[in-house]
Amino acid sequence: MTARDIFRWVGILTIAHGVALVVGGRQTVRIIAMLVPRWYRPWIQPIARATPAVVRIIGAVEAILGLQILAMAPPAPRPFRWLAAAALAPLGTLWRATVANQAERAFSDVLRQYVPPGARVLDLGCGSGDNLARLLEADLPFGSYLGLDQSPDALARARARFGDLARVDFLRNDLLNEQLPAGEFDLILSTWALDRIEDPFALVVRALRQLRQGGHALFLFASPPRGRWASLADRLARLAGRQLHPGSIYYGLPEFAAEQEFADGLISLVILEHPAPAPAPVSAAPPERSAGL
Repeated sequence: MTARDIFRWVGILTIAHGVALVVGGRQTVRIIAMLVPRWYRPWIQPIARATPAVVRIIGAVEAILGLQILAMAPPAPRPFRWLAAAALAPLGTLWRATVANQAERAFSDVLRQYVPPGARVLDLGCGSGDNLARLLEADLPFGSYLGLDQSPDALARARARFGDLARVDFLRNDLLNEQLPAGEFDLILSTWALDRIEDPFALVVRALRQLRQGGHALFLFASPPRGRWASLADRLARLAGRQLHPGSIYYGLPEFAAEQEFADGLISLVILEHPAPAPAPVSAAPPERSAGL
């Protein structure tokens, strides 16, 4: 086992330990104290005496430290990718259930307004297909769905969930370095993916070229918060492999329609639209001339 492999294992175990403390609190500490070797118990006993809030704070710090360790040695072999994804999944669930809860509900509400019957939907950074699940749960009348992601593991999970559905497909695509699939789309979606890209503006501009007239694009992503938390949020985001870009970078686009901010600006929901062509003006018929007497 190489030094990098050791770093990966330490990072994964640290994340798992921290998440367990955040979720289970002092009950998790008691279980760990019964399972760990005796030499480890002196380290866990001070945590067992802490208040539930302090235990969860310690767990959050551990999870962040584990992310930093993984950032030093990103998981490459498949077993490490699986373990890292399993360790990080509870953090994503916690994020959506707390900080991002209002933004998630707002996104679902907006989504219901912009799915015309038979719509062709393109999902950028689809992950395991959560946006497709939204469309199905709301019984929206889309015609076809195409999800793009560069992670083969995420695509495998998406196909396991929805691979038997007609007019649904998932493709591997490096969004920044590969061409997007040909064709026009009525709705382009992206949730929690633009903040993983160094230059999301370039991707959005390319995607808008394939937005049909009258179509919309909805993007939900983490952005720099206002006030004293901005610097800390940026550091934590980088540890988690994310880059915070403000929604204001899209204000200059002709397609920009609206932006909603949540959690003091930490989350942005941007709506873009390609206006339908204006109806041609109806020219008035020239008045008839009356015949002279």
